[in-house]
Amino acid sequence: MKIFCVIENTAKFASEFYAEHGLSILIKYISYKVLFDTGSTPDVLKKNIKLLNGLEGLKSVVLSHGHNDHTGGLSYVMNNSSADIFMHERAILPKYILRNDKMEFIGTDEVLKTKLTHVLNDDQKNKSETRVELISKTTEIAPNIFILSEISLNNDFEEINPSFYIKDHGKFFKDNFEDEVVLVIKTDQGLLILSGCAHRGIVNTVSSVVEFFNNDDVYAVIGGTHLVSASEDIINKTIKELKKYDPKYLILGHCNGLNAMCMFRNVFENKFEALESGKEIIIGE
Repeated sequence: MKIFCVIENTAKFASEFYAEHGLSILIKYISYKVLFDTGSTPDVLKKNIKLLNGLEGLKSVVLSHGHNDHTGGLSYVMNNSSADIFMHERAILPKYILRNDKMEFIGTDEVLKTKLTHVLNDDQKNKSETRVELISKTTEIAPNIFILSEISLNNDFEEINPSFYIKDHGKFFKDNFEDEVVLVIKTDQGLLILSGCAHRGIVNTVSSVVEFFNNDDVYAVIGGTHLVSASEDIINKTIKELKKYDPKYLILGHCNGLNAMCMFRNVFENKFEALESGKEIIIGE
């Protein structure tokens, strides 16, 4: 299996890859190719994915949640690929963040939402063309490749950031991120878990995955953890809990935050790596 970080907040030094605030990860597993999230903009995704020949043979796109730094590049994929698109049924709801007493829209833009809705409602589409599947429960999209949606709030220290909101039927509600999903690949070495942001907590996320897969070992956790504004106490508790799963790799970035990155590195040492645009990870060699 090969994993490529297509988009992250930072890029490999002196590389051709662009960086932007967002996340996109490409996975090549046996003969299956899946893109997890699409970054913030079509232009950056177009630039970086071409360096990886990423759209060639792409089977699926999985959107971790409905924030625009994870869905923003999707229109480029839809215009240039027939890959199937998987997302939670609530990911299309308008999303906001409360900043300086003002609601700032951070959800899926209206043009993309219209395109997604059109595909969803077009029952006459040829089977060879793109389809959008809205999921509400854990779904196996290919042998040993799962989208897990049931992320439970299992501990007393990970809390959802209260600044995030959704708008439903004209009213604002606190966003509890029911739409957040993770991509899980079952390998001979254990579970490989890809997280977009882990708004419900990375420990809650990992523990939910392990419980669903009957306590399988955790091989690697890759992606975002949303520890960017967490206190050192919360980060230390997170590290303590993740150590119990003894992952071989922790490859984190995007919303992890510099403080958490340093603390993870100090504890996990060579098991920890930072994500960056252009990074290649080879599993199983």
